[in-house]
Order: sequence, then structure tokens, then C-alpha cells
Amino acid sequence: MTAPLIGISTWRRTFDTELGDARPMHTLGAEYAAPVEAVGGAVVLLPPTAAVDTVLDRIDGLVISGGQDLDPSRYGAAPEAGKTYDPARDEYEIALVRGARERGIPVLAICRGMQVTNVAFGGSLIVDIDATVTHRPTTGAAQLDERHPVRIDAGSRLSRAYGVTERTVNTIHHQAVDRLAEGFRAVAWAPDGIVEAIEPDDDWAYWGVQWHPEKLAGAESAEETPLYAALIAAAQERAAGACAAKKGTA
Repeated sequence: MTAPLIGISTWRRTFDTELGDARPMHTLGAEYAAPVEAVGGAVVLLPPTAAVDTVLDRIDGLVISGGQDLDPSRYGAAPEAGKTYDPARDEYEIALVRGARERGIPVLAICRGMQVTNVAFGGSLIVDIDATVTHRPTTGAAQLDERHPVRIDAGSRLSRAYGVTERTVNTIHHQAVDRLAEGFRAVAWAPDGIVEAIEPDDDWAYWGVQWHPEKLAGAESAEETPLYAALIAAAQERAAGACAAKKGTA
């Protein structure tokens, strides 16, 4: 069976290189592609410059990656002082997730990706969540070591993927879902009440998680494999259906 083509969104950052300072580049951590490839996906990186419809017509599945904050003005909130935003990335990823839903393309939305989804369909975000025992304010590499438990709805697609209703996940975010978008429901929560995962009310193969499965390593990383496997299985099923439909009309 041909490996399903999985698009992963990237973002624009600047780096100093031998060609000059602050060179603009489309970037993504290598850890995003590795778990997708490990379960049989073929990865294509999606910079926020390509024609959305053309991209969506060619991929079998989609990962909306994490990264910098979505511009709060998109959901009626005030920008944070000193923060910079990327309007092109916001617009591109919102269009990607809306188009994916229209086409029934399976999606895994990670951290910011889940937040983008919620805003794309009319929801809002907590611009900066209050510090709690579960969500402590940390910055830089220290965030990679932070963990907290989550409770997963037993009847959710997410619980079926993992095969459990409780998880321990990493804590790499300072924003979260506030008003949930119409047509979606919360399916996982931290002990302090923060929404940790969302799903659509219909049968769209979508998993939105607030944690970063790609940044877990070792045994913790292995625990995330079922989530990626679920994405690939859904992408393969969709691709097979599309292939059969083409043969039927040939």
C-alpha cells in the first residue's frame, strides 16, 4: 500500500547565516516529521505560501503544528504587549483546517494547531492562562520537563486511539481554549479545568491536543504512537476511498 501523504504546516522565522543576518526561512522541528514517518506516513512540509486548495487536493492527511501565538485580534481579544504575530501563518493554517474539514481530510492539530482550529470555527482562547499547580509558568528548555495529568472522555475518538482515559503529558503552552467553537466538544481536561483536547461532533477524523506528542522522548514517545497511527489509518482509508471512486468513474 502506498504511504499516505501527510502535510505538516511550518512557520517563518529568521536566522543568521553565512549569507547575512536575519535571513527569513520556513522552519519546522524535525521531531514533527519523525513520528509520522515512523508509522508509515510520507511527509511534505507546507510553508504558508502555497495555494491552499492545491495542497489540500493532493494530501491524504494534515498536521497543524505548534508554535507562536495566534493573533488575539482574530477572536476579539487584545494583543499582548511585546508579542509579535504572524498574520500569514494564521491565515494559512485557518484556511488549511477549514478546507480539511470540508474535504474530510484527517487532521492532527497540536497545541497552537488545536487553538487555530477553535478560532477558525468561531471559538476563542484564553490569552494567558493563570498559573496553577498544573500549569506553572516556565520558559525555554525548562518547559520540556514539565508534566501534568489529563483525563480523557471514555467515549471520545482520542480515548479510542490511546486505549486509556488518563494520560500524563507535557506542559508547553500558556494559552488554551476559552469559548469552544460550535460543532466541537472538549474531550480531555487537566486537573485545573484547562481543556486539553477537542473533537468535532460529527465523524470528521480530527484529533486536537493541547500537549506536544512530538516532543516526548523514549518510553513517553512510544505512548504517543497510537495517536499518529490513528491519523495514518484514517488517511489511508480516505486515500483508498478516493482511489476507488476514481476507478468507478473511469
